[in-house]
Amino acid sequence: MSRIRIVPVVVSLLIAFSLLFGGWEMYAKFGLVRPLEEQLKADPSVTQVESVVDGTTRSLKVTIKPVDDLQATYENLETIALNALGSQVKLQLVDTRGEDLKKEYRAIQPILYAGIAKGDFPQMIQDAQKTVAKDGTQAQVSMNDKYVFVSLQRDGRFLYEVLPYVNSTAYGQLKEVQSL
Repeated sequence: MSRIRIVPVVVSLLIAFSLLFGGWEMYAKFGLVRPLEEQLKADPSVTQVESVVDGTTRSLKVTIKPVDDLQATYENLETIALNALGSQVKLQLVDTRGEDLKKEYRAIQPILYAGIAKGDFPQMIQDAQKTVAKDGTQAQVSMNDKYVFVSLQRDGRFLYEVLPYVNSTAYGQLKEVQSL
């Protein structure tokens, strides 16, 4: 009867697991993340991309230049990220905000949240732009079916915020219902 030696078996298992884990890490780095970073950097508005892929948590910090249309830029970057990593990806924009722009954004947050809650989007956009224009800040507020895009610019600095919202109309709730 042969005896199984514990030390060689444990060493073999450790080597196998380290090879499997190392292979997965190399695939994640060179097969997923690096090509995605290159695709995002190909966009002329992108200056830097930092990606973190930890299991199901996937986030991208994208540093962008000042853009004329935040909504179009974000939608383009989101499409690239979703095609590469799937639906569980969080896209975070890095901007050059300063205290003055943070203050302006805090001033229009109640307007934005009230507009989202009431569903009065045209008035929300108008009021937000008027409020920040008093201090000489340029504002652009736009939206699509998932996000409200806020772009503030003043003195060469810019602040970008992308606010998710849920359409809570009866149609919005019913369109997700599937009949049996």
